[in-house]
Parts: sequence; C-alpha cells; structure tokens
Amino acid sequence: MGGGELYFQRCRWCRTAVFRRLLCPVCASTDLAWELSCGTGVIRHVLAMGRSPGRQCALATINMNEGFWLCSRVIGVPPLTVRVGATVCLTEGIESGPQALLFRLCEPPQPPWR
Repeated sequence: MGGGELYFQRCRWCRTAVFRRLLCPVCASTDLAWELSCGTGVIRHVLAMGRSPGRQCALATINMNEGFWLCSRVIGVPPLTVRVGATVCLTEGIESGPQALLFRLCEPPQPPWR
C-alpha cells in the first residue's frame, strides 16, 4: 500500500475479499492473493471523534466495492456532515503516513433537508 494505492487480499479457494487478514474468515484458507482496490466504497457507520470541536475527525467503517470492509478517517469536510451511505474515495494528504488510509467524499455533502 503506497502512493495512493490500496491493496487487499482475496481467497484463492472461495474468492472472499478480506483486508489485512492471515486466514480467510469463510473457509479458513491461508492461500490469499493480493489485489489492487479501485479505492472507492460506501460508508456503513460513522463516528465524529475528538476532544475539542476544532480537532474533531470522522472515523468511518467503509464497505469497499470489492467486498471487504475497513475503518478509516474521512477528511476534507466537517465530521458532522459525513453520512452513512455516502460514497468515499481513497486520497493522499498531508496527514497520511505509511500506514494511514484517508478517504474523501466522492460527491459533495447534501444539505440535511434533502
């Protein structure tokens, strides 16, 4: 994983997609192959975290298009505007490190009255 790329594993036996696992959770196989993700997914759960309003971030559980899920921060928008069901895209940013995964909303947030 580097340069804005996200790799996941797919079981060679049952084709289940997983993220950072040693065993397939379906068939318990250790025969996992690395694949490149398209980097887009849908937010399944979101939580605004932080000790002060100016330092909050959105931590989300994201269902990726390939069938696996992961937890990551959503950046670029106020944490309270990030909603379940929103499409997110993998991004690079100043806040990223070698193990950091950061996502941005793919479409602009909709006002709550829509």
